[in-house]
Amino acid sequence: MFSRNFRARMIAIAAIWISIVLFASGLGLSIIIRRVVEAHFDHDLLDHARELVDLVELDAAQRPFIARNLSDPRFSPARSGMYWQVVLQNGESARSPSLDDDLFLSLTPDQTRDGSASPSTVLTNVEGPTGPMRMIRNISEPSRLGQTVEVRIGADERLISDEMQHLNLTLMAMLGILALAMVGTAYAQVVYGLRPLQRMSRAIVDVRSGKTTRLPEDLPEEIMPLVTELNGMITANLTMVDRARVLAGNFAHALKTPLAILDEEATRLGASGQESHARILFEQCARMALLIDYQTARAKASAIANAGACSVVADVLRSVINTYSRFGPGHDRRFEVEGAADVVVACDTNDLTELIGNLLDNAAKWARDRVVISIEDLESTVLITVEDDGPGIPIEHRTRVFDVGTRLDEAKPGTGLGLAIARDLTSLYDGRLWIDDSRIGGAALKLALRKKSAPNCSTASIAAGTADIHGAVAPKGADEIDRNRGGCEQLGE
Repeated sequence: MFSRNFRARMIAIAAIWISIVLFASGLGLSIIIRRVVEAHFDHDLLDHARELVDLVELDAAQRPFIARNLSDPRFSPARSGMYWQVVLQNGESARSPSLDDDLFLSLTPDQTRDGSASPSTVLTNVEGPTGPMRMIRNISEPSRLGQTVEVRIGADERLISDEMQHLNLTLMAMLGILALAMVGTAYAQVVYGLRPLQRMSRAIVDVRSGKTTRLPEDLPEEIMPLVTELNGMITANLTMVDRARVLAGNFAHALKTPLAILDEEATRLGASGQESHARILFEQCARMALLIDYQTARAKASAIANAGACSVVADVLRSVINTYSRFGPGHDRRFEVEGAADVVVACDTNDLTELIGNLLDNAAKWARDRVVISIEDLESTVLITVEDDGPGIPIEHRTRVFDVGTRLDEAKPGTGLGLAIARDLTSLYDGRLWIDDSRIGGAALKLALRKKSAPNCSTASIAAGTADIHGAVAPKGADEIDRNRGGCEQLGE
């Protein structure tokens, strides 16, 4: 997904980078906050040590005691983690209620932590009665006592850890919210930043559909060089296509005069008694004329395919059926229409007329009596089936008949170009054309084209076309059409 989705890659990179930065920031903030908390504990311990020195008194037996409890109540509960101990020069001592009889404060400091304190005050990390602890050791000689007093007062490291746990949870929550906000902002920035590309993509679709011939030029300047180059390519392509169409038309026109001369010469040969030579010339001239028409049709279709063309199937059927019913080689055949002919397909009207005309011509040529045209609306696809009641086409020949010049029966009229032209026109519109068995005994030519809802193909034209179709030919009473959807699976969705 990330290798083909530019937006996903940008958002993923932003999310990963934001996570790394916020994690590192959170770690650094946690270390700083712990140092602040430790300094706060140290300051409190130092204050309590001074308070304790002021509260120490001697009883009649010269044993120390404190006149009242310290201001921090945590020194009272047993094993609370906050402890104090007073040791006199004479060896007598007193300690806080939090120290049980079997507990004491170590006298051996391992590290001086407060270099700014006086030499008589030392902050150390020691192993306390209930675990690692921070301890203040203060030595003073109050005048009222007349001897040296050593005060030891400490707090367990777990108290700092507990405090840090609450602070870290709060910090994590805040950083998590910040991360979500920043990722959301990055997502919005990416979506908004890529919007011009989406607009350019829609403009390219409009160019392909024929709604416009240029990309808009009011896009951000960062992508304007690309837009300029694409507009240049589009213009050059349209120019080449127009030139190719003109050249094809000129070429066809240039060949028609020599063909007319050859046709005239063939007529003279026939009149002079050389009928076999005249027949050969007539056949070859006709073949060359059809080849010219074939290439001209392909050049024309190549120019307008994918250019927003659309056709109402009803209009085309009406025109083609009326022509064949009256004047075509199948004028004695009965044409029947089934299904919803009022659908619109993504195909130029002239090309669709050529397509359906070639299919009807082939069916009328081989039919004994009936030609059935059925139209199926398959949501995004329209399936047009032309069936005849003739001998059918063997399975082994159903691919070969689409080759240029292929004729299965030389006795039948034709040049073998009709189905080849139909196949090439179908491929230009991303459609599909294939042969299947007919319900009425012969062959069924199936044409699948994209369905299109185009405002230019008016509903009035649809209604009129449908009415004319069913008025011009005998409508069929209607067996259920065999919905051969399998043939449409290869049509692009």
